[in-house]
Formats: sequence, C-alpha cells, structure tokens
Amino acid sequence: MFPGVDIIEIERFRQACTRRPRLYERLFTVREREQLQCKGMQSGAARFAGKEAVLKALGTGIGKLSWHDIEIISQESGEPVVVLSEQAQKLARNRGGTQVRLSLAHNTGQALAMAILV
Repeated sequence: MFPGVDIIEIERFRQACTRRPRLYERLFTVREREQLQCKGMQSGAARFAGKEAVLKALGTGIGKLSWHDIEIISQESGEPVVVLSEQAQKLARNRGGTQVRLSLAHNTGQALAMAILV
C-alpha cells in the first residue's frame, strides 16, 4: 500500500481559478465539472487535493500524467471514486497496485485528501 496526502487552502484555490478562468477545464474532466457545477469551491479544492494525493500515491508528479489522467467521480452515496487512465493504471501496476481508494474532507478554509494505492 502506498499513501498520498494533500491539503490546500480553499481561498488560494479560488483565487487561482479567478485569475485563470480556464484552469477548471485544465484540472477537471467534463464529467468532474458536471458534478462540481452545483457544488461550492470547497468541493473543487477537495478534488484538486485528491488528484495531488493520487499522484503522490502513484509515486509521480504531474510531469508523467495530465490532470485528466486522474478522474474523481462521486457515487450517489457521495463516496469519491478514482478512475485512472490507461497510463495512470500502468503506473499503479508498476507499484504493485490495482486501485486507488480516496477520502476527501473540507471545512471553510482548507480541503484535505488522502489516497491509498492498494
């Protein structure tokens, strides 16, 4: 098992998205943006932290993968599910894992994510 953790200040994420309006498109897939559409900035920041945590669990930085190689989708229950591209799946297999489990949390100021490659 390989863990990855990330925390982000929500206001800093909001400011980045305000300064660069296309940032959301760069970070999130169409399916992710559709799910985030009716949620607050806290949820977007949490998903971004989730992607960072997944990258850490995979043992790589963003250089080997794009943000769209890691998709975080919410099930009806609210549970976040990580969907990896073929390239990201290959990195996971190279580390001996087959799936990534993810937990997201946020309050008014910070968003936190913990990912575990199992």
